[in-house]
Formats: sequence, C-alpha cells, structure tokens
Amino acid sequence: MSCIAENPKAVPQPWLPSTGAMFGWIARRVGAIGRVIAGRRVLRELASFDDRMLRDIGVSRHDLRSAAAEPLYRDPTALLAGRVDESRHGRTTRTRLPAPVRVNVISY
Repeated sequence: MSCIAENPKAVPQPWLPSTGAMFGWIARRVGAIGRVIAGRRVLRELASFDDRMLRDIGVSRHDLRSAAAEPLYRDPTALLAGRVDESRHGRTTRTRLPAPVRVNVISY
C-alpha cells in the first residue's frame, strides 16, 4: 500500500531582517558617517597648512581641491591617501604640465 504524504503549502513570510542584522546595518552606517565627518575635519586642517608643509607630506593644493570636490557621502582622506601613495612610489596618473619656459627677447 502506498502512502502519499501531503505537503502543506508554504506560507510566504514577510521579509523582515533579524533585529541583530538591522542593528548591525545601522551601526555600520553611523560609523561611515563618523568617518566622513572626521575626514572632512582632517581636510579642513590640511587646507590650513602652507605649501611647504603640504609638499613634505606629498600633497598639493590641487589634491586638496580634488578631495573637497568628492561627494559628501565619501571620505575625502581616501583620495588623499591614494595620492600620497602615488607620490611616494613615483607613480602618477595625473598629467603634469611642463614648467613655462622664459625666453629673453632682445630686439635691435
């Protein structure tokens, strides 16, 4: 004799993340916001340095302006760290214009 077992129909459960996962997601977002705020504070402090001090750490004013142009939800210090790494290892992806050549013209 064969027995056919009936499978109860699966009742769809509404998608709800677990409480722990939800708090983890919120904690990561709050941490990211804190890092962005701290990065903007560092950027503001670096902008107060003179050009010699910036050159010592491998950053230029152009790099600071580029980092400040990043969207507000991104950490600007990540871009600056990449630029410092490029300058320390001698790699550059930016195009640099040659220094202007001065020519003294003497007319007779």
